[in-house]
Amino acid sequence: MDLLMEDIPVSTTAITEEETSQCPCCGRPVYEGEGVLQSEGQELAHYGYRWAEGHESRFTLGICALDEQGANVAGLAVVSARSDGEQLIYTVLEPEQAPWGDSEALGKVLTRKQLLEEWLVPNLFGLVDAIAANEPRISSRITAQFS
Repeated sequence: MDLLMEDIPVSTTAITEEETSQCPCCGRPVYEGEGVLQSEGQELAHYGYRWAEGHESRFTLGICALDEQGANVAGLAVVSARSDGEQLIYTVLEPEQAPWGDSEALGKVLTRKQLLEEWLVPNLFGLVDAIAANEPRISSRITAQFS
């Protein structure tokens, strides 16, 4: 997956209904859901998101990149996103900062070193951009935030 995400047509499909809970620190809504990013019939990644209203870090993505056979590439990459004016700023989280833990299905939560220095998940930020732009439950909130 060396291509840029804008070079290939991608789409998302929800695999769970969005769930809503209350943030334990402020009582505001927290939305969570899961989906799959695909291109031309091939699954590129499974993902989960968490959108917390009123917090600086608006949403967090857990991304499990898949190879051509649909197998987990390396584990779970966790990235948080916040807005700074008119752009999104991404931060790769350490496992202890992630809202999700290791899982049998998705593997271990990967460290910043594994993701930023060892590149265990190829094109991580391309996957993040593609999910944020194509997952309607996230993109509609991003659009509303910047309007």
